[in-house]
Amino acid sequence: MKSKIKVVSLAEVYVNDELLFRSKNKWTRYFMSTMIINIGGIESNPGTHSSRTHIMGNDWDARVGTDTSTPTEPTMSDLVSKVDTPPDSKVRRLIYSSSEGLYITEFVFSWNAGTLPDMTIGEFGVYLYLGDDSWSSPMLNPHTGEGIYDPYGNSSKRLASRIASADGSFDAFEFYGSIDPLTFKWRFQVAIT
Repeated sequence: MKSKIKVVSLAEVYVNDELLFRSKNKWTRYFMSTMIINIGGIESNPGTHSSRTHIMGNDWDARVGTDTSTPTEPTMSDLVSKVDTPPDSKVRRLIYSSSEGLYITEFVFSWNAGTLPDMTIGEFGVYLYLGDDSWSSPMLNPHTGEGIYDPYGNSSKRLASRIASADGSFDAFEFYGSIDPLTFKWRFQVAIT
């Protein structure tokens, strides 16, 4: 029997606790580059066996935006028309379901009524602690004595994924932030079937 592994990123948006939509999203190049660096286990202090604390979830956030016409490109570093108002609350969860073969990292971002302005929402963005992709290939293992390399030297909070109406992920909607709360759930999910 063959098994398959499927990696997806999913989003759910709720207004007043009512599910508005559920959708997949698009990742940026910074997310993919940092994923490779994390899996590769590159250290800035070779031979110390100290664990790195610079992981993607060290600095995490989300924003909404009003753009409805720009498709997502992997090179995007920010939302097109970002409303730079942070969520009122953020929750991070690790979820494991052995019966379904699911491993999930879930981030929940909530804006209370009155926090966001009335607007048309056309995009959502998740920001994680990501490096850039300025490293050269192949990156040598620092344990070989080739010197010290810190791929996190240029790390900062960067756009990891975007969910956009322009990609057909959801229909842009009129949001009345003066009276409605908004919740945005983002999941990075690995399924083994």
